[in-house]
Amino acid sequence: MRGTQRIILIADKVKDLIRLPADLKIPVFKEDDVLESAIRLVGQRGKRNLRALFFLPLDEVARVNSFFKDFKTTEVAHVSVAFSGEMELPRKSPLLTSILDLRSSAISELESRFLIDRAFREMEQQSSIVSQQERSKITLIDTYHDLESLIDIGKSLTLEKDSDRLLRQILYLSKKITGADAGSLYITEKDGQGSKRLRFKYSHTFSKELSYEEFTLPFDDSSIAGHVALGGQVLNIADVYDLDEDAPVSFNRSFDKSHNYRTKSMLVVPMRNHLDQVIGVIQLINCKETGEKYTGNEAYEILLKEPQDFEQGVVPFDSRYENLMQAVASQAAIALENNRMILQIERQFDEFVKASVSAIESQDPATSGHSFRVAAMCVNTARIINLQKSGPLAEVQFSETQIKELEMAALLHDFGKVYIDPAIFLKGEKLYPHDFVHLKLRLNYLYRSMELCYANELLALKSQPEITVRGEIDSLQKEGQSKLEALREIMLLVAELNKPSILNEDRNTLIQGILLQAPDLECEDLEGRHIPLLKSEEIENFRIARGTLNREERRIIESHVEHTYAFVSKIPWPVEYQQIPEIARKHHEKLDGSGYPDKIQGRDEIPIQSRIMTIADIYDALAAADRPYKKAMELKRVFAILREEAALNKLDGELLELFISEKAYTAGKVESRQRS
Repeated sequence: MRGTQRIILIADKVKDLIRLPADLKIPVFKEDDVLESAIRLVGQRGKRNLRALFFLPLDEVARVNSFFKDFKTTEVAHVSVAFSGEMELPRKSPLLTSILDLRSSAISELESRFLIDRAFREMEQQSSIVSQQERSKITLIDTYHDLESLIDIGKSLTLEKDSDRLLRQILYLSKKITGADAGSLYITEKDGQGSKRLRFKYSHTFSKELSYEEFTLPFDDSSIAGHVALGGQVLNIADVYDLDEDAPVSFNRSFDKSHNYRTKSMLVVPMRNHLDQVIGVIQLINCKETGEKYTGNEAYEILLKEPQDFEQGVVPFDSRYENLMQAVASQAAIALENNRMILQIERQFDEFVKASVSAIESQDPATSGHSFRVAAMCVNTARIINLQKSGPLAEVQFSETQIKELEMAALLHDFGKVYIDPAIFLKGEKLYPHDFVHLKLRLNYLYRSMELCYANELLALKSQPEITVRGEIDSLQKEGQSKLEALREIMLLVAELNKPSILNEDRNTLIQGILLQAPDLECEDLEGRHIPLLKSEEIENFRIARGTLNREERRIIESHVEHTYAFVSKIPWPVEYQQIPEIARKHHEKLDGSGYPDKIQGRDEIPIQSRIMTIADIYDALAAADRPYKKAMELKRVFAILREEAALNKLDGELLELFISEKAYTAGKVESRQRS
C-alpha cells in the first residue's frame, strides 16, 4: 500500500511573511528556489504519494505548475499560497486551480495552521475524486468490452427463452418420438448445503388429466430417476412391477394407486451437458408403439383407460430408443444450457446497464434514481397502451421485446452525462458557491469603504465650529445612512436573486434597479481599480428565469444527448434492440421543433417511444424531490405544467392524458395483458 509524504516549501522571498505553528510535524523546506527542492523530493519519494504545499510569490506559481502538470494527481499533488499586491486573479486565469489562497499581507500562526490543514485536506479530497473517476472509467470500459462479448454470444442463441415452455417442448418431443403415454422431467440443482438433488419440474400424461406439484428427490439410488442421475446410464425397464429383489432400484406404487393408473414400461435417460455433467433426467412411461399400427402419433392418439389397455396397449421401449433418446437428451441438455446461458446473459446485461447508470448518476447525487424511475414509467406507459381497446392509441401494440427495448433506452437516456462536469449538475443556485462568496465579500467591502468614507468626512466637519457646519453634518449623515441602507437592501436582494426558481420572475426589473444605484454606491479599491456592484457574469446568471443554468451551461447539459447517442450507437445491439440509440437521442425533441439536439418536429419524425420518454423525463424532473434547485411540486401543479406543454404542441397530448389518467407515474407495475 502506498504511503503519503507531506511537505511544505517556502520561498525565501516570502518566508518573513509566514509564522508557522510551533508544533508543526510536517517537514518544511525554506530555499531561494523551492521548485528545485520539489524536484529533488519528487525524485526521492519512491513509491510514496507526495502532497506539497507551497508558499511563494505569485510570479513563481506558473513555473511550479508547469513542473507538476505531468504528474497524476493521485500520486503527486500540490497547491500554493501565493503572495501578491493583486487582490484577486482574473476569472479565467490558469493559475486559479492551483492557488489555495492569494495573500497581500503576512500570515499569522493561526492562519497558517488553518491554511495547512485546508491545503492537505483538499489535496486528499481531490486525489480521492480523481481516483474514483479513474476507477469508474476503467470499470465502465472493462464492462463495455465484456458486454460486447456477451451480446455476440446472445446473438447466436435463437432457441426458446422461456424455460417452462422449453421443458414442455423437450418432454413433448421425447414422448412423441417414443410413443410414451406419460413422462416427467427432473432438473439437477443444489440444496442450501451445496449437495445435489433432483427437482421434479414437469410431468404430463396423455391418457389422464393429472395434477402435479414440484418436489425434490435425493441424488441417490432411492428412486429410479435418482439412480440414473447418479450413475449417468440409460435405464430401460420392461415392467417396473416385476423388478427383481436384487435390482439396484425399486418402484413406489403409491402414485398409481391414488390416481388409478398403471405404470409399466419405463425409459429413463440422463441429460448431459457439454462438460459431461448430468443436469437432468427424462423419464418416459408406458410405450404405446405395439407394432400393430404405427402412425408416429401413438403417444396422444392411443389412450389408456381400462386395466386391459395397460396390459395390451403398453410394451417395453424398443432398445433403439435408448441411443435415440440419448441423442435427444443431449440436445435437450444443450437447449437447457443455452436457455440458462441466455437468461444469465440477460441478467448480466441488465446488471451492466444498471451499473453503468448508477456510475453515471453517482456524478450527480441530486438526481440519483432518475433514470430508473423514467424507465419504470416508460414500461408502465407501454403496457397501459397495450390495454387500450378504443381511442387513438388502440392500434398501437408493443411486444415484450419492444418494451424491453424501451426500458433499455430509458435507462441509458442520460448516459452521456458521464462526459459533463459534475459541478454543473450540482449547481443549486444562480451562482456557484465560491462566486457568490466573492460577490458578498465585494459588497461588504463597498459597504465598509462607504462607511469609512462618510465617517472620515463627518470627522473632518466636526473638527470645525459646530454653528457653521451643523447643516452639512445633518445632510451628510442622512446621505450616508441612505446609501448604506441601499447597500444593505442590495445585499438582501442579491441573496434572493441567487436562489433557484423554475418559473419566470420579473428579475430584469430587480437587476435594473440595482444597476441604477450603482454610480452612487460603487467605489475604487486601494489601487484605484473600479469595484462594481454586479459583474457582467453575475448579471447574466441572475437573469436566468428557470432553474440555475446559464445559456452556456445549458448548452453543455444539452450536449449529453449527443454523447449518449455516440456511446450507445457503438454497442452492437441485436436486431430487436437496434432502435435504442435513436429512441434515446430523441427524448428531448418536441413536437413543435423547439427541442434538441436536432429540433425535429411532428409525430411522424419522433418515435412514440421517445415521446413516451419525454413525458416521463419531464414529469420526474418536476415531481422529484431530489433536484438541487427546487423542491418537489404537488402533482396538481406538475400535471398543469405538462398540459400547458401539450397545449403548446410540445408534448404528445394523447400520451400525456393516458399517462395521467392511468397513473403510469406510480411505482406499481402494470401487468401485461393481451387485448380481447
